[in-house]
Amino acid sequence: MENQQLFVANYKTLQQAEDAVKKLKKSGCDITKFSIIGKDCYTEQNVLGYFNIYDKMEKWSTTGLFAIGLAGLLFGLLFIFNFTASLPYFRIPIIYACAAILLGATLPLIGMGFSKEKNIKYKTEVKARKYVLVAQETNTKIEMIRNILEIHIPKENSIAEKESRMLLESQSFEL
Repeated sequence: MENQQLFVANYKTLQQAEDAVKKLKKSGCDITKFSIIGKDCYTEQNVLGYFNIYDKMEKWSTTGLFAIGLAGLLFGLLFIFNFTASLPYFRIPIIYACAAILLGATLPLIGMGFSKEKNIKYKTEVKARKYVLVAQETNTKIEMIRNILEIHIPKENSIAEKESRMLLESQSFEL
């Protein structure tokens, strides 16, 4: 674990970073050690339109149909029972119950139709300007990854150059 280094590769788009991971996977590298990180992240909101009565009706159509169907079934049963039953004392309460069921099912839908509130619907996305492919590996594996991804490192920044520079500095102090 001591000789592990951090591998970092910068990409302009997410697709380029994903292609690099796919290329490493095809070469037999363990891709579970790699991470793609977004730099300079920002949110972007695009207006899709208004959330109005038509959208509300579309959203609540199945619930409303079920409620109206159940109310119609109860209304019909009570209405038929009202004419077929020969109980004069129950006719008026049955008529009131039918009217209450019908109003209870239709008032929310009527209220929704007269509502003036309109909400704007947004599509929100989190985007990044740059992407970084990061892994913590040994020096030999990092060199192998750089060769696979064809990442050119200037001579003055290469690991071998840094090691030789450190060796030269340590030798100059010994003299």
